[in-house]
Amino acid sequence: MKRSPLAHRAALALLALAAGAGLPAHAELVTDVAAPLDVNARLNFRVTYPGFLRFRVGTTGATINLLDFTVPAAQVGSGTPIAGTGGDAGPSGVNVEVVANNGQVTITPTNSSGGLGIGTGTATDGRINYDQIGTLSSVAQLPAPILTNAGGAPVTPTLNTTLVTNRTAVWTFSYLNQTIPSAGTYGGATAARGGRVTYTATMP
Repeated sequence: MKRSPLAHRAALALLALAAGAGLPAHAELVTDVAAPLDVNARLNFRVTYPGFLRFRVGTTGATINLLDFTVPAAQVGSGTPIAGTGGDAGPSGVNVEVVANNGQVTITPTNSSGGLGIGTGTATDGRINYDQIGTLSSVAQLPAPILTNAGGAPVTPTLNTTLVTNRTAVWTFSYLNQTIPSAGTYGGATAARGGRVTYTATMP
């Protein structure tokens, strides 16, 4: 007995359903047997991306750069800025990078001096105030905080888009040499002498 076209199409549809029984959830298998043939199959795409914040000041890894300023005797207190050594981007410059994707980043400096300035470890030697450390950024969109004994005012890098920051710069430091402190070595790697600055980046 000859099948009707409707029965033939129904049989094909049942075969298609049977073939699709092993397909993963949400996969589509569509068959068209009526001319003109036209079949659509769809896919949905989804990407889950984490919120993150990456921040670098100086050499990557666990290294803490020591910016070292030596004042020549002939220039003590002259007001002529003194360049340093120890940076990873020139003698007294450090590479800075901020990459984030969940809103405005804020960079806040603090220091280990307890608000007193940089010392030698001997109280009678006095202190050098942090306002004697000059700071300059190579990129206006990633400003360097101005340092004070209390730490310094926060800065906000310019967002690249509504929520994303991707900025790099070189921050260059100098000793402004505007005062005459007691002879000695101030600050250094010993945090108790007050010479360690910590820059903290935060994001909502």
